[in-house]
Amino acid sequence: MKDYKGIAGVLITFLIGGVVGAIINQHICTIRMEHMPPGGPKGGPGNMPEMVVKHIAKDLNLDQAQKENILFIMKTMNKKMNVIHRQLFPQIKMILEEADNTTLLILNADQKEKFIKIIERRNRHGFFREE
Repeated sequence: MKDYKGIAGVLITFLIGGVVGAIINQHICTIRMEHMPPGGPKGGPGNMPEMVVKHIAKDLNLDQAQKENILFIMKTMNKKMNVIHRQLFPQIKMILEEADNTTLLILNADQKEKFIKIIERRNRHGFFREE
């Protein structure tokens, strides 16, 4: 009987740590998104390759040919990642919804209300969308 109590204690501690970590991560992401301009990064997520090249060009002192080559590489990578994202999105969405629902089970009424607002805010910002 003592073994079961120890195992249960470790499992409960692990689960609580996971939930707390997920909530903290969500809070940090929300804070970062609140400081982002409306509509996301300038030019939207499709503009990410240009943003990356612009960011590293100064640090690496890239010439124009290097910038164009790296931009091509970034755009190719971005297209490949979008294909993978579209393939995996249904699984990602299911895992996220399962985590949300499981989290709601352990919260009291006030916490549930606040957590639902967090979920709604996340959805308004377009986190975890299929696009």
